[in-house]
Amino acid sequence: MRLKGMAIASHPPVLIPEIGAGREAEAQKTAQGMRDLAKKIVEVGPKTIVCITPHGNVFRDGVAVIYENKIAGDLGRFGSPDIKMEKKCDMGLLDELNRSFAVNQCHSIFLNQRTAEEYEIKLEIDHGLLVPLYFIDRFYKDYKIVHISIGFLSLYELYQMGMAIREAVERTSNDTVILSSADLSHCLKDEGPYEFNQMGPVFDDNIVYGIGQKDYYSILTVPHEVYEPAGQCGLRPIVMGLGALDGFDTDAKVYSYEGPFGVGYMTAYIDLKEGKIPSLQKRYEQDQQLAYKSRRSSESAYVALARASINTWVQRGRKLNFSNYKDQVEIDDKALKDLDYQQAGVFVSIHKQGELRGCIGTTRAVTENIAQEIIRNAIEAAAYDPRFLPVEETELMDLEIKVDILGEAEKISSPAELDPKKYGVIVEKDLNRGLLLPDLDGVDSVEQQVAIARQKAGILESETDVDLYRFEVKRYH
Repeated sequence: MRLKGMAIASHPPVLIPEIGAGREAEAQKTAQGMRDLAKKIVEVGPKTIVCITPHGNVFRDGVAVIYENKIAGDLGRFGSPDIKMEKKCDMGLLDELNRSFAVNQCHSIFLNQRTAEEYEIKLEIDHGLLVPLYFIDRFYKDYKIVHISIGFLSLYELYQMGMAIREAVERTSNDTVILSSADLSHCLKDEGPYEFNQMGPVFDDNIVYGIGQKDYYSILTVPHEVYEPAGQCGLRPIVMGLGALDGFDTDAKVYSYEGPFGVGYMTAYIDLKEGKIPSLQKRYEQDQQLAYKSRRSSESAYVALARASINTWVQRGRKLNFSNYKDQVEIDDKALKDLDYQQAGVFVSIHKQGELRGCIGTTRAVTENIAQEIIRNAIEAAAYDPRFLPVEETELMDLEIKVDILGEAEKISSPAELDPKKYGVIVEKDLNRGLLLPDLDGVDSVEQQVAIARQKAGILESETDVDLYRFEVKRYH
């Protein structure tokens, strides 16, 4: 077994005396934990460390892997350019990883100097990895690295990528350790990087307990409503690393946890043992099937139609025939009347594990009825939203769908007539038009609402001669 275990380390540059200038004394538990972790690395003696960072070159739709013979980095952005390192990369493992990601259909990009220039990015060891490697190098330097930056994929997709990493490692000849660079919540104190949020301590307790008690499933399934407001950067690297351990028995030890600067810092190591245990993949998929059935059973006729439209397009590559559909499913009389005979603008929003996955809509009717409006915009949201790759068949059970049916827009004389929880807004100037739906997460004021609608329309703040409209919606979850 070439994969030996998984290290979890925080990455605050303030731990390094040249940068902390005395403040490192406030995080002595973490500094000691980093030293303990480094000594564990010496004991294991890996020839390769697969480094997973939440920083570096992070893309929305896939992970980024640096494919070069060697890479370097420094802490110049933290005022210490002399703290630097250069590491050789394990090219054999990189080639195996490329094959493994392809076979397992994992979304990834392998970056060399040419592609980096095309994307106008740098290939370097970012601070998320440089800080923990700084502590490791004080005790142990005989290793190569693989540098991976997480993508904003679902937690389960990242877990599966971790499984693909293990497959690649097991086809090589080098003993290997996974290093997940992971700061926890940034919302533990008001004087921290962000304001205090009650989900910060909840999130950190979940992670520390999950590692210490080997309850990795609680980490894979931590709710979006917990981890998003916690303001963390470590969940995805940890989940990806845990995926590499899937199906194997482990020993886990948390060396330290504290939150001295309003940010949660944890250091831990998970030993991979010879014994096998049930894969979390199967358990997760069974739970998702149950959740999907529950979700389907409670959906309104409008959401059910949007989902059927998406499923038909993704699975069969064709548009749903509403005449056939309504003969095959039960739709209450009122909803059927609306769908068949009413016209309105419709927005279809798709979310996946709490993250937006697509949203397309029409401000006024462009088809003969609401049914066709939903079918049209469901397909557009799933396949043609330019911000996202098209929805894939493997994602269908994870999708949460909302349908907003827009009321008539009425012109208003000032923003004082708006309420972001009740009314959507349209900002219009000449041919530019921006719309924002009501009651959106994170939009709590009229000023925010109007500013976002202006931005969507390309209307500058300095342009005062604009028309404002408000509208109400019927929202179906």
